Amino acid sequence: MKIAIDLRSLSSGSISGVENYIVNLLEHLLPLDNKNTYSLFYNAWGQQTPGEFNFVNSQIIKTRIPNKILNALLLTNLVKMEKLAGELDLLFLPNLNQFSILPHTKLAITVHDLSPVITPEFYDLKRRVWHKFLNYKRAFDRADIIFAVSEYTKRDIIRIFNINEGKIKIVYPGVDHNIFHQDLGNSQLRRIRNIYGLPGDYILFLNTIEPRKNLSGLLKAYGSLDSRADLVIVGRRGWKHKRIFKEIKNSKKSAKIRYIGYVNETDKPGIIKLARLLVYPSFYEGFGFQPLEAMSLGVPAIVSQVTSLPEVVGDAALLVNPYNVDDIRQGIWQLLTDENLRRRFIEKGLEKAKQYNWRITAEKTLEGLNTI
Repeated sequence: MKIAIDLRSLSSGSISGVENYIVNLLEHLLPLDNKNTYSLFYNAWGQQTPGEFNFVNSQIIKTRIPNKILNALLLTNLVKMEKLAGELDLLFLPNLNQFSILPHTKLAITVHDLSPVITPEFYDLKRRVWHKFLNYKRAFDRADIIFAVSEYTKRDIIRIFNINEGKIKIVYPGVDHNIFHQDLGNSQLRRIRNIYGLPGDYILFLNTIEPRKNLSGLLKAYGSLDSRADLVIVGRRGWKHKRIFKEIKNSKKSAKIRYIGYVNETDKPGIIKLARLLVYPSFYEGFGFQPLEAMSLGVPAIVSQVTSLPEVVGDAALLVNPYNVDDIRQGIWQLLTDENLRRRFIEKGLEKAKQYNWRITAEKTLEGLNTI
């Protein structure tokens, strides 16, 4: 079977949840498959072609069409993916994007979450318009198989779009054990601390700076927290970030809040490992990589008790109400001061994170692709 995989989501150059999923899935899927051949479609103007996917069963096909023009051509069916990516039997969208394919071509889509549909208030106008033109209902109806990253996401797909449950397959993403289970020695941790100027004792927020991730709630909770621990914020600036940075500036504890921006994947484990705890107070998630990454490094996590997150972390993280600032504050205080509680969550977290394995993700994804 000739399979085309859409890599357009990688053109941003940064690694967030979706990009993390695509990179790790392909690094395990391609060497696993000895029957199918792959065309990896990548469109970017002036961007480097990703080179890590050069396997014997795959080829990278790159176009240099401005994205606005390409999206308009696909939206109006003036060009087909077969014209761009070559002859194919199946198109796999590891993240929903504009597409147009011939009637006989099969379609597989991974759905990471439905936040643009369920919580549009967390997005700016440009993003809301973009997601409207994606036409989720049309894409899901056309798909032969839909990979949902959690049971919660599957239920959302069925509830909102009335999609046949039989063509939805739950496939959990993994944790990159090569990175997050590495031996982080004292010298390496010292290097990370010096490079980023990390304080001795800190609470970590690791996520995109945008309203849905609820950094505002954490800032309010931290502002009323009686602790000497600093707050370190790591992540790229997302939409509607300016108001959040005003809140940082106006916080009464602003001198103890440090924003270090986006960091590369190789330094991220050290930044997590050095933290006292990780706080993940998001209002809506289809999965949630960062708590699992922290748990795999022996760092306890505080996680929202809503959407998919209780399903993902189970009883291995401390669950809090993201809409209740005092609940977030109390959770932080508990994990900073109660050593028995910390030890319990560290032990459970290490075990829970082992359940999320990219090879298993790749095997189940390939099994799904081969059934259509």
